[in-house]
Amino acid sequence: MYHIFSIWLLATRPQFFTVIILPILLGTVIAWHSHQLFSFWYLGLSLSAGTLAHAGVNVLNDYFDHLNHTDDYNLTPLTPFAGGSRFIQRGILSSRQTYYYGWSLLLVAVIIGLTLVWLRGNTLFWLGLLGIGSGYAYSAPPFSFNSRGLGEILVGFNFGLLAVTGAYYVQTQTITLSPIIAALPLTCLVTAILYLNEFPDYLADKQAHKNTLVVRLGLLRARHGYALLIGLNIISVLLGTWFNYLPTWSLLTVLTLPLGISAIKTVYANYDSPSRLIPAIKSTILLHTLTSLLLIVTFL
Repeated sequence: MYHIFSIWLLATRPQFFTVIILPILLGTVIAWHSHQLFSFWYLGLSLSAGTLAHAGVNVLNDYFDHLNHTDDYNLTPLTPFAGGSRFIQRGILSSRQTYYYGWSLLLVAVIIGLTLVWLRGNTLFWLGLLGIGSGYAYSAPPFSFNSRGLGEILVGFNFGLLAVTGAYYVQTQTITLSPIIAALPLTCLVTAILYLNEFPDYLADKQAHKNTLVVRLGLLRARHGYALLIGLNIISVLLGTWFNYLPTWSLLTVLTLPLGISAIKTVYANYDSPSRLIPAIKSTILLHTLTSLLLIVTFL
């Protein structure tokens, strides 16, 4: 039996919170690097709003995947990596509880976000509206962008470009090319995490007509998309450093390349064997974490 607090926490899939926390930290340290501006108060509000919004979107995604039966068709989910929290399927939370819990998390995130708008300017309103709106539309009908082959792009944008530039703006009240370029590796890698998680869910997604990019491409061709994302991550760092948008020490992120190559090899060899993809999924999450931390340390 889960403790009541554990139920509400685990329903948000906290194992993926690093993909929102790290880009917010990166945007913050770029602001310090560029303008010597830093407010712990603004950082705390940014982290709270971003994490709660992420949690709410995760919970609502479970609800909408229940509605379209995606998680019901997925009989061998790789929880906690893929297949959702499965709390509805296991009777831990009802679909009604899940729905209202997700909206409650989003509501608190919006309240914190509006506080930041009041403190730091109206530009944050439009950035926040774009993030919350697209996050909700990711799985909610009638949009259901994750069923249209657009969900991967939205996730990459929200947890890469939007998170980094938004955190930078909170500190500086400006947007420049530096945080945008620095966000590109994280954009590629967070997209790669979601994209790879779609491999083990392929059959269930296809049966539920959830036409993700992997479903549209088919497992065999989809392997190339994963390799492309890992490659673009490295290329963006190299070009960003070459054109002086990233500090020279950012090239340290290239040291993660062997990890990426190993994950690519695993995907090419085991694309149709969900359980054997677990090492590649772990490696992709680790790749995102290491790249983020190296960039943060570089700008510091």
